[in-house]
Amino acid sequence: MLNDDRFKDGNILYFNPFFFTDGKSEPKPKYFLILKHIDDRIILSSLPTSKDSVPADVDKIHGCIDNKTLNFNCYYFSPDVEICTNGFKFPIETYVYGFRLQDFDIQTLVLQEINEDTAITLQGSLKKEEFSAILQCLKTSSAVKNKYKRIL
Repeated sequence: MLNDDRFKDGNILYFNPFFFTDGKSEPKPKYFLILKHIDDRIILSSLPTSKDSVPADVDKIHGCIDNKTLNFNCYYFSPDVEICTNGFKFPIETYVYGFRLQDFDIQTLVLQEINEDTAITLQGSLKKEEFSAILQCLKTSSAVKNKYKRIL
Protein backbone atom coordinates (compact mmCIF):
# COMPACT_ATOMS: atom_id res chain seq x y z
CA MET A 1 0.00 0.00 0.00
CA LEU A 2 1.27 3.45 -0.91
CA ASN A 3 1.20 5.92 1.97
CA ASP A 4 1.30 9.35 0.36
CA ASP A 5 -0.90 12.03 1.91
CA ARG A 6 -0.96 14.01 -1.33
CA PHE A 7 -3.31 11.44 -2.86
CA LYS A 8 -6.29 12.05 -0.54
CA ASP A 9 -9.85 12.75 -1.67
CA GLY A 10 -10.37 16.45 -2.37
CA ASN A 11 -6.71 17.33 -2.94
CA ILE A 12 -5.51 19.33 -5.90
CA LEU A 13 -2.09 18.35 -7.19
CA TYR A 14 0.08 20.02 -9.79
CA PHE A 15 2.13 17.84 -12.12
CA ASN A 16 5.04 19.41 -13.95
CA PRO A 17 4.73 17.89 -16.48
CA PHE A 18 1.77 15.49 -16.59
CA PHE A 19 2.07 12.46 -18.88
CA PHE A 20 -1.27 11.75 -20.55
CA THR A 21 -2.41 8.13 -20.71
CA ASP A 22 -3.46 8.39 -24.36
CA GLY A 23 0.20 8.36 -25.39
CA LYS A 24 -0.56 10.97 -28.07
CA SER A 25 -0.67 14.23 -26.15
CA GLU A 26 2.60 15.94 -25.29
CA PRO A 27 3.38 16.11 -21.56
CA LYS A 28 2.58 19.51 -20.06
CA PRO A 29 2.03 21.09 -16.63
CA LYS A 30 -1.41 20.07 -15.38
CA TYR A 31 -3.66 20.31 -12.32
CA PHE A 32 -5.08 17.04 -10.99
CA LEU A 33 -8.20 16.88 -8.79
CA ILE A 34 -8.58 13.73 -6.69
CA LEU A 35 -12.23 12.77 -6.38
CA LYS A 36 -12.12 9.33 -4.76
CA HIS A 37 -9.81 6.51 -3.76
CA ILE A 38 -11.20 3.38 -5.39
CA ASP A 39 -8.86 1.14 -3.42
CA ASP A 40 -5.38 1.44 -1.95
CA ARG A 41 -3.78 2.12 -5.31
CA ILE A 42 -6.35 3.48 -7.76
CA ILE A 43 -7.88 6.96 -7.67
CA LEU A 44 -10.72 8.56 -9.60
CA SER A 45 -9.64 11.99 -10.77
CA SER A 46 -10.32 14.87 -13.06
CA LEU A 47 -7.82 16.92 -14.98
CA PRO A 48 -9.31 20.41 -14.69
CA THR A 49 -8.96 22.43 -17.86
CA SER A 50 -9.00 26.05 -18.95
CA LYS A 51 -10.88 25.04 -22.12
CA ASP A 52 -14.20 26.84 -22.02
CA SER A 53 -16.99 24.74 -23.54
CA VAL A 54 -19.81 26.56 -21.75
CA PRO A 55 -22.53 27.58 -24.23
CA ALA A 56 -22.54 31.33 -24.85
CA ASP A 57 -26.08 31.80 -23.50
CA VAL A 58 -25.30 30.11 -20.15
CA ASP A 59 -24.17 32.26 -17.23
CA LYS A 60 -20.83 31.33 -15.70
CA ILE A 61 -21.20 31.49 -11.94
CA HIS A 62 -18.72 29.67 -9.70
CA GLY A 63 -20.03 26.17 -9.03
CA CYS A 64 -22.12 23.63 -10.88
CA ILE A 65 -23.41 24.67 -14.28
CA ASP A 66 -26.20 22.30 -15.22
CA ASN A 67 -28.46 23.06 -18.16
CA LYS A 68 -30.72 20.09 -18.93
CA THR A 69 -32.22 21.84 -21.97
CA LEU A 70 -28.81 22.05 -23.63
CA ASN A 71 -27.67 18.75 -22.10
CA PHE A 72 -24.66 20.57 -20.62
CA ASN A 73 -22.98 20.08 -17.25
CA CYS A 74 -19.65 21.15 -15.76
CA TYR A 75 -18.18 22.54 -12.58
CA TYR A 76 -16.82 26.05 -13.05
CA PHE A 77 -14.03 27.52 -10.90
CA SER A 78 -13.86 31.29 -10.91
CA PRO A 79 -10.32 32.66 -10.48
CA ASP A 80 -11.78 35.01 -7.85
CA VAL A 81 -12.90 32.26 -5.46
CA GLU A 82 -10.62 30.57 -2.93
CA ILE A 83 -11.45 26.87 -3.11
CA CYS A 84 -8.91 25.28 -0.75
CA THR A 85 -8.39 25.50 2.98
CA ASN A 86 -5.00 27.15 2.40
CA GLY A 87 -6.47 29.92 0.21
CA PHE A 88 -5.54 28.35 -3.14
CA LYS A 89 -7.62 29.34 -6.15
CA PHE A 90 -7.06 28.54 -9.80
CA PRO A 91 -5.24 31.45 -11.49
CA ILE A 92 -7.61 31.44 -14.50
CA GLU A 93 -11.13 30.24 -15.27
CA THR A 94 -11.06 26.46 -14.87
CA TYR A 95 -13.57 23.71 -15.60
CA VAL A 96 -14.25 20.10 -14.62
CA TYR A 97 -16.23 18.15 -17.21
CA GLY A 98 -17.82 14.85 -16.22
CA PHE A 99 -16.93 13.09 -19.45
CA ARG A 100 -13.24 13.65 -18.67
CA LEU A 101 -13.12 11.67 -15.40
CA GLN A 102 -10.47 8.95 -15.34
CA ASP A 103 -9.02 6.43 -12.97
CA PHE A 104 -5.27 6.38 -12.41
CA ASP A 105 -2.82 4.03 -10.73
CA ILE A 106 -1.13 6.01 -7.95
CA GLN A 107 2.04 3.92 -8.11
CA THR A 108 2.48 4.76 -11.81
CA LEU A 109 2.18 8.48 -11.03
CA VAL A 110 4.62 8.30 -8.11
CA LEU A 111 7.08 6.23 -10.14
CA GLN A 112 7.25 9.08 -12.67
CA GLU A 113 8.24 11.38 -9.82
CA ILE A 114 10.80 8.92 -8.43
CA ASN A 115 12.33 8.64 -11.91
CA GLU A 116 12.46 12.46 -11.99
CA ASP A 117 10.20 12.60 -15.04
CA THR A 118 7.77 14.88 -13.21
CA ALA A 119 7.32 16.89 -10.02
CA ILE A 120 4.09 16.47 -8.04
CA THR A 121 3.13 19.36 -5.76
CA LEU A 122 0.15 19.52 -3.40
CA GLN A 123 -1.62 22.79 -4.17
CA GLY A 124 -4.25 22.43 -1.46
CA SER A 125 -7.20 20.54 -0.04
CA LEU A 126 -10.63 21.61 -1.19
CA LYS A 127 -12.93 23.18 1.38
CA LYS A 128 -15.57 20.64 2.47
CA GLU A 129 -18.44 22.62 0.95
CA GLU A 130 -16.58 22.99 -2.36
CA PHE A 131 -15.71 19.29 -2.54
CA SER A 132 -19.30 18.27 -1.74
CA ALA A 133 -20.62 20.61 -4.43
CA ILE A 134 -18.25 19.14 -7.05
CA LEU A 135 -19.23 15.57 -6.18
CA GLN A 136 -22.94 16.43 -6.28
CA CYS A 137 -22.53 18.16 -9.64
CA LEU A 138 -20.76 15.16 -11.14
CA LYS A 139 -23.23 12.65 -9.68
CA THR A 140 -26.11 14.38 -11.48
CA SER A 141 -24.27 14.82 -14.77
CA SER A 142 -25.44 12.68 -17.67
CA ALA A 143 -21.87 12.89 -19.03
CA VAL A 144 -20.41 10.88 -16.12
CA LYS A 145 -20.16 7.15 -16.72
CA ASN A 146 -22.41 5.08 -14.44
CA LYS A 147 -19.44 3.16 -13.02
CA TYR A 148 -17.97 6.47 -11.83
CA LYS A 149 -21.30 7.70 -10.45
CA ARG A 150 -21.44 4.59 -8.26
CA ILE A 151 -17.93 5.34 -6.97
CA LEU A 152 -18.79 8.95 -6.22
